[in-house]
Amino acid sequence: MALPWLIGAAVLGVGALIASASSDDNSSSGNGDDEERKRRERAERERREREKQEERQSIKAALKNEGAQRAADFKQTLSGWVEVNYHSPAPFKAGILQTGKQYKRVVAEHFVDREELSMLESKTRLNLNEFEACYDVELTMTDAFEEIAAEMTEWEVQLQELQEYRAQFEQIRQHLGR
Repeated sequence: MALPWLIGAAVLGVGALIASASSDDNSSSGNGDDEERKRRERAERERREREKQEERQSIKAALKNEGAQRAADFKQTLSGWVEVNYHSPAPFKAGILQTGKQYKRVVAEHFVDREELSMLESKTRLNLNEFEACYDVELTMTDAFEEIAAEMTEWEVQLQELQEYRAQFEQIRQHLGR
């Protein structure tokens, strides 16, 4: 009877040995699976980062290209009113930095401030300032624009005088109405 018991114990021992060897193989292949999964995830992250970088470069190139193409359009649009003198063969100077923010030139004194063009609509003044910030350009008024600007300044003075007269008449009316 001892023999079947020994045989059973031996069978169980061999079974346990086979099971432990099998679990060792699974754990080592599990480590391999983990390493393979980490490697695939790292490769996927690198691929996504490359795609993002390529997209950023594409957007930057499109911005530069669009800016360069618009240079002639802006000069044509302002023709007859504002002289546009570009200072470099590639006058578009705006760009997108690595941080994603837009870079523009720093302009010491904008055209609208230098020429005291406060009578222009605020959107027009802002657009001219942006034009100077994005392009390597010098803007000067044409003779026709100088004449119109002088007339508009004169109209502003006359409007101010009329408003002062109105205020005086209003005071007289209130005084007589008592």
